[in-house]
Amino acid sequence: MISLYNYKQDLEQDGIIFSFSGPMSHEIIEGIGSAIRVKIGEGEDGDRRAALKVFSIFVEQVENVINYSVEKDPKDSGMSFGIVVVGKKDGLFFISGGNRIEKERQDVLAEYLTKLAAMDKAELKVYYKERRRAEKSADSKGAGIGFIEMARKSSRPLEFSFQDIDQDYSFFTIKISI
Repeated sequence: MISLYNYKQDLEQDGIIFSFSGPMSHEIIEGIGSAIRVKIGEGEDGDRRAALKVFSIFVEQVENVINYSVEKDPKDSGMSFGIVVVGKKDGLFFISGGNRIEKERQDVLAEYLTKLAAMDKAELKVYYKERRRAEKSADSKGAGIGFIEMARKSSRPLEFSFQDIDQDYSFFTIKISI
């Protein structure tokens, strides 16, 4: 029981407001998302605008896990496994998400996210409009619109990484700051 308390203290020290690791579904978005909005938007120093941005990015992060994690619940096709963390550090909120992906997708994803991270707000707006009009590729569920939306709302360039798991899989992590 002491280690759980220590874990909680570590989370607080790192500015973590919320952390969820496990199976994710659309129902998770509704319940947890509203709790996050309340926590950020109605606290002592509540910021409703920031709460809406955090909630929006939280939704995109969970959608990313649901759509692209290779870890699926074999009993329920609507559940995918990953992690989403919301916190505040140095005056900025951050939302990090992660999930297991196939290594063969890593290079394409890294190239795309690097491109987005290099764009300014005006370029992201134009690119967003272009992608909305473009046809989706066969393996995409949104033409990368979610990543563009996150980049547009972020106050810093997207941060991302890949950690090798084995020869076939890596763990993808993305962080957005507001």
